[in-house]
Amino acid sequence: MRRVLVLLCGVMLFGGCGVAGGVEVEGRASQVSPPPSTTTTPSGTPASADAVAVLRADETLDAKIKATLVPCPDGSYPIDDRYIDLTGDGVAELLVTLYPCTDTELKAKAMATGVRQATSGYAAYVYDLATHPPSRLLEVEDASLDLVVSTKERPGLLVIHNRWATRDDPCCPTDQTVVLYRWDGTKFIEVEPK
Repeated sequence: MRRVLVLLCGVMLFGGCGVAGGVEVEGRASQVSPPPSTTTTPSGTPASADAVAVLRADETLDAKIKATLVPCPDGSYPIDDRYIDLTGDGVAELLVTLYPCTDTELKAKAMATGVRQATSGYAAYVYDLATHPPSRLLEVEDASLDLVVSTKERPGLLVIHNRWATRDDPCCPTDQTVVLYRWDGTKFIEVEPK
C-alpha cells in the first residue's frame, strides 16, 4: 500500500507540468527594453499653455475682459482653448474663446443629451506661443460669436456673428454674419468668404 501511495505522489509531482495552468520553463527569457524615460513630441507641437494665464498676462487686454476670467459655479473656466497652426509655420497657435457661464453649462448639457443648443462667445483671441510673452495676433470682441477653423484651400479662421430675434429658438439665430480671416505672413487680414 505504501508503494502505491509513494508511486501516486511521484506521478502527481512530476506530472504537474502537463496540467493546464502549470508553469513550464523552457529556454532563455527574451529581453524587454524599458519604456523611454521621456516622451518626444513631434516638431511643431506647442508647449502647453494655461489659456487663462496667457489672457491675464496680456498687458494690452481690456480690464473688463480680464475681470470676466473667473470660474463658473462648477469650478471650470468658461473658455474654449485649441491649438491650431493658422500661420502656416508648422507651430500651432492658441485660439481661445470666452463664454458666459450659462453658455458653458448649455454646451455641457448639449453634449450629454445630444440636443443642440446654440452657444456663443463674447470674445475670441489668437496667440503666438513661440514669443515670450505670447503675442496676440487677432482679437474679436462681440456680444455673440463663434470661431470655426476653415480648412478649404488654405487655413483660415471664420468668425460667425449671431443675432437672435425675440422669437428665435436657441438653436437657430435669425441672422448670421460670417467674416473670414487669413494670415498674410505678418498679420491676420479680413478676406471675402467664397
